[in-house]
Amino acid sequence: RVGSKLGSKSQSPVEPSLASDYDFIMGNAQEQIFSREALLEDIELAHQYQKKSNALWGKLDEENFKNYVLPYQVATEAPSKWRAEFHEQFWPEVKGKSKKEAVRFLNKAAFSYLNVSYKADYPGHKPDQNPSESRDVHYASCTGLSIILVSTCRSVGIPARLAMTPAWVTTSQPEEGKNGLSAKDQNHSWVEVFIDGQWHYVGASEDTTLDSTWFTAQASKAKPRSEKDYKHSIYAVTYAKSGETLPAPWDESKTVNVIEVVDRYTK
Repeated sequence: RVGSKLGSKSQSPVEPSLASDYDFIMGNAQEQIFSREALLEDIELAHQYQKKSNALWGKLDEENFKNYVLPYQVATEAPSKWRAEFHEQFWPEVKGKSKKEAVRFLNKAAFSYLNVSYKADYPGHKPDQNPSESRDVHYASCTGLSIILVSTCRSVGIPARLAMTPAWVTTSQPEEGKNGLSAKDQNHSWVEVFIDGQWHYVGASEDTTLDSTWFTAQASKAKPRSEKDYKHSIYAVTYAKSGETLPAPWDESKTVNVIEVVDRYTK
């Protein structure tokens, strides 16, 4: 089962080889965290799997490993144990592919494996479901779908993160009604993956190539953050404390660490 919640922290010693990553995770953790034993096990698995990924696709730099492969949490979802199951399920299939091919494969296979599809509203709906919660109800929001794809990418050593806009820029033009957009604030979440030294975007559970999806034109209308308006920009969620936090668009009672990435979408 993906994602059994685990107990409170214990005081078992930390192996020196894992200490730096343990300190990074603990130092940037949200309120919900694994037990110490479970966290150390997850860190060790991340290193084991990254060695295999490095051998196949080339060595990954430490910053992207720490921020976008190592963390067990993508955004504000409850912690879950997904790494071992996803790696065992998907590594045999992706190890013969390029990173781009692997991402496209995962963007279909992960949702088929978990039997999860998009639905805007349903009984038990929670926008930031972890993979286990989504599997239980068979549906997820764009945020829940993105959490699944980020987690599966990380499980095979591909740096991935959730990207989002708190509100699309819309006008009164008829074409703005496409894809459910309207004149009111409407947030959206998707996924960015780091391949060949660059970040690329993809919609979760969408059978498209990188950097080309239904919201490409809409994202190009986004506006850089200003003192009066932060909602119409585009941000990527980072595990490390970035110096900038925002209310999570899917649940404004929670916050996320972000970096603004709007320039890559509007050029």
